[in-house]
Amino acid sequence: MKREYWIGLILLALAAGLYWRSVQLEEQAPAFDASSEPDFVARALRTRSYDANGRLAAEIAADSMQHYQQEALTEFDQPIYLIYPEDQPGVWKVQATSGRLQQNRYLLLQQQVVITAIEPEEPLRTIHTDHLTLDLETMVMTSDAPIRAEGELFTLNATGLWADLNHNKIELQHDVNATYQVQ
Repeated sequence: MKREYWIGLILLALAAGLYWRSVQLEEQAPAFDASSEPDFVARALRTRSYDANGRLAAEIAADSMQHYQQEALTEFDQPIYLIYPEDQPGVWKVQATSGRLQQNRYLLLQQQVVITAIEPEEPLRTIHTDHLTLDLETMVMTSDAPIRAEGELFTLNATGLWADLNHNKIELQHDVNATYQVQ
């Protein structure tokens, strides 16, 4: 009987020790912050937006998206954004490794940003940079990062970019170097 008593007492002491240890770990763990959790998550997202006249204005696709309603913030993984400028026949494709849409207006793209002109007659074919901001209301893109722009017979390197996609205007800001090919 004494042996069962001692085994029971040891098991009770072990259980009390494990309970005390779990309470200590719980007190040390940071409190759960519900505001850091997205309101919803989408995988393999594809969506279209239209202007007030019912004309297709933009399409977006992404591997995944997390939306935070309270912060008016949407985060994208591998976003691809197709922009249909008003009163222009061309389409611009903007893609990156990651992106953030703030206030349903400002699209911030980061890491391996590539802007491609879909229109075949467009003299400027692609623009590469590390990050840029696109104002979806004005369709103005800006960046202060190094830029590499490529056309059919030229390559441009610069620092900084300002582009109005609605009016098909692009300005390279500083340190512009161009290389032309002669046919």
